Amino acid sequence: MARFLPFDPSHDQIYEEYQVAKDSLNLDTIAFHYVLDAAKSGAHVVVLTGDAGHGKTHLCRRVIEKFLGYDEDEARKLINEACDGRQIIHAKEGTAETGALRIFKDFSEFAPEIAASLVEASNGDEAVTIICANEGRLRAVLSSTKAEAYCAELLKSFESSFEDGKASRDGSIHVVNLNHQSTAAGDDGQSLGDRAIRDWTSGVRWRSCNDCDSRYACPINRNREMLSERAGEEVAVTRKEKLRLLFATLERIGYVITIRDMLMAFAYLLTGGLKCEDVHRMRRRRKKGWQQAYAFYNLAFEAPETLSREQLKRLPLMQQLPKLDPGRRAIREIDERIVNQQDIFAHGQLDLQFPAPPTSAEDLIDAADGIDEIIGDPRNKKQRADEAENVTRVVRVLRRRAYIDGIGGDAFDMAHLGFPYGADFLAIVNDQMDVPERTLLKKRVIAGLHHIQGLQFSEQTPILHLVDPAFGRSMSGTAILAARIKPANVDLIRLSEKWGASDEVSHHVKCSVDWIDRHVVLRIIDQQGAAHDLLLDLMTFDCILRAAAGHVPTKFYEHDIRRVASFLGRIAQSAHSNSDQINLIRDGRSQTISIDGSTIQVGTA
Repeated sequence: MARFLPFDPSHDQIYEEYQVAKDSLNLDTIAFHYVLDAAKSGAHVVVLTGDAGHGKTHLCRRVIEKFLGYDEDEARKLINEACDGRQIIHAKEGTAETGALRIFKDFSEFAPEIAASLVEASNGDEAVTIICANEGRLRAVLSSTKAEAYCAELLKSFESSFEDGKASRDGSIHVVNLNHQSTAAGDDGQSLGDRAIRDWTSGVRWRSCNDCDSRYACPINRNREMLSERAGEEVAVTRKEKLRLLFATLERIGYVITIRDMLMAFAYLLTGGLKCEDVHRMRRRRKKGWQQAYAFYNLAFEAPETLSREQLKRLPLMQQLPKLDPGRRAIREIDERIVNQQDIFAHGQLDLQFPAPPTSAEDLIDAADGIDEIIGDPRNKKQRADEAENVTRVVRVLRRRAYIDGIGGDAFDMAHLGFPYGADFLAIVNDQMDVPERTLLKKRVIAGLHHIQGLQFSEQTPILHLVDPAFGRSMSGTAILAARIKPANVDLIRLSEKWGASDEVSHHVKCSVDWIDRHVVLRIIDQQGAAHDLLLDLMTFDCILRAAAGHVPTKFYEHDIRRVASFLGRIAQSAHSNSDQINLIRDGRSQTISIDGSTIQVGTA
């Protein structure tokens, strides 16, 4: 696993070109099967797009193996020598496989004009063309000065995939957007992350640990035991479920997790950057009390002292996970249990042992006993500060352990991660919300949209009022309205539902990658019957419901507020206006002002 960490020159295993067969981790993804099926069904071109690290080169190597009959070492050699798009790779001689591939392993190896010329030249081939490029480079190549009709057709297919959710329109051109791929997709332990952890915590990799004299003091082995289904299937499954939710939450607030990010993160969470010789050395120096810093659920949110800030920067995912640290969020029901009750965690666990403060007569503190052992009799300011620091550290660790072990149940999961309204978001994307619950949620969303526009009502209303964009956000007691939208014309749906059911839409993007819905679509139908959609990630969704509760931190959610207000303003601008009547909100009540000749009439709407 150390070879997957970018801390020294031996980290070459994170790059497909330098992997060796005995160490490679071959994860069967939906994208791999989709590309393979497309090639076998006679596709003309398959575009693999996505950020670096998603596994585009890995997919090409696997397709060479399965489609053309080469073994892993032969396929990797072809990847390094014959995948610049200038030559065709035929099926291996002596096998029953037929077919041919032309692979552009990386568009960034060419100038956009040269790459566009090569793509145009490949148009007449019988071989299946596979193009690998990130989104920016792909657009640059397909719209360069050398791009002609074929490139224009590819670009049109790529751009339309964002609108209609189709990976292919005709079965000839396929666009597999790996930025839609999720490491957390899949139930019953079948996500990419679950399979990677299962592979790394089982098998012969750990055979040498059986005879190691540091085994029972080793945090690496302890992490393996906590995540291995052999040790205790039910709790290990729960822990992996919580890790999966952690990764899914990051994806739902807009962070794209690549497979390379995931593998580096799991290698780090299991080892903490330690090697066997490091464990032996640290054990000789101090037998217990230091291991808790290397528990996987602590490493996810807080770096140990043995890692520098520069080293941690090489792990992109570790820069994001601390945002979701459950150790920094107080939930009274959980805190009372982990602090005051002493039967939540078993005693003597390696990851719950802390060095005792100088004022204590003990050498170690067992966090399974809560914080009773920490609180002593401080005599001066320094001792009080040390005691407070120790209490804070222990409580944070207990909160993280409570989250990862599912102590509070599923109801507190999203609150643990900092999203008190996240359960509503999950209920929508998982299609687990019935009609009465959805109606109540829509009412709260409408209240949040009112708050974002600066509208204040004396009592909650189910009708969505839109402020006239010419008057901006209402900051006084009076606001002029442009439109009223009935609650039946406001809806919240999954993004995949916006594109249609996967079993009804051919080549649905949901069938081309390991997919989770990362957005809820706020759909508003205006007075002319036109539908307006706004994609809400978890952060924006949480912003709207916080606004519905009466307050939202405007500085923190400034971008989300501006985006929602702009969306509502566009709908209001398109609304039909009646020059003889003005609708307004004054002192929390809806009123109308009508002009009848020279008479102005004011009434209640």
